[in-house]
Amino acid sequence: MDTIYIIAALCSALLHATWNAGVKSTGQHAAVMTGQMQVAALVGLPVLFFVGMPNLASLGWIAASALFNVLGLRAILRAYDHGEFGLVYPMSRAIMIMLVVPLSTLLAQEQLPMGVMLGIGLIVTALTMLALGARHGNDFSRHVLIWTGVGGVLSACTVLIDAHGIRQSGSPFAYGCIVAIVNAANMTWQQRRVPSLFATIRQHAGVTLWSGALSMASYLLIVWVFSKAPIAGAAALRDTSSVFAVLIAMVFMKEAINRAKLLAVALAIAAIPLMRLT
Repeated sequence: MDTIYIIAALCSALLHATWNAGVKSTGQHAAVMTGQMQVAALVGLPVLFFVGMPNLASLGWIAASALFNVLGLRAILRAYDHGEFGLVYPMSRAIMIMLVVPLSTLLAQEQLPMGVMLGIGLIVTALTMLALGARHGNDFSRHVLIWTGVGGVLSACTVLIDAHGIRQSGSPFAYGCIVAIVNAANMTWQQRRVPSLFATIRQHAGVTLWSGALSMASYLLIVWVFSKAPIAGAAALRDTSSVFAVLIAMVFMKEAINRAKLLAVALAIAAIPLMRLT
């Protein structure tokens, strides 16, 4: 994978971790997530004036992406009801990567070099270590496992759908903006019966505004990478967002540092140069 795509995927991961940390800090995950998706859609609207609309051939993929994205998001939110963010998020991403690697080989005929495979393996190991290190008591329950697994499977489907849709869209940025708008409308409809939804969004406007902007930037970066680079490698690098989240928590939130977290960070860092090997 070329260096420019590695850097773009890592920037996407950093932005993704940053907005997730902001949403997590509010304690109102579903409502604030809906608000940040609405802001992301508003950011995407003016971008469409410059990049135009995607090709008609990608519209079916956009609809499928929106469906699987919202279903996956709802599964992850259900998992959060039973387990901690630090357990659910990295474990769902590890499951996603482990599915995307063989499926991208099967469906997209991608042949990954050994260096990239080793790098992906290190990233999956790092995510698993973070998840296992976060479990406490009953957090590792059947409900957590089921909903985290469902979320990981649906996320893998979304990644593969996006990768195919982007390559038929004629413009990855047009595709990304339309998907963000459709996702926001879908999520708002799904959450419409949540008590005080819009009052909560207004209450946390300070978070939803900047997190929505970062979310849109993160997504546009990764859809551009998906249009140019191997799907599995790009997805794995994007999900170093969990590692960035650990660093943000340690530096800015003063969370405790332990050997497992440091080793996970080291493994993810070691994976990055491997992604350049062919």
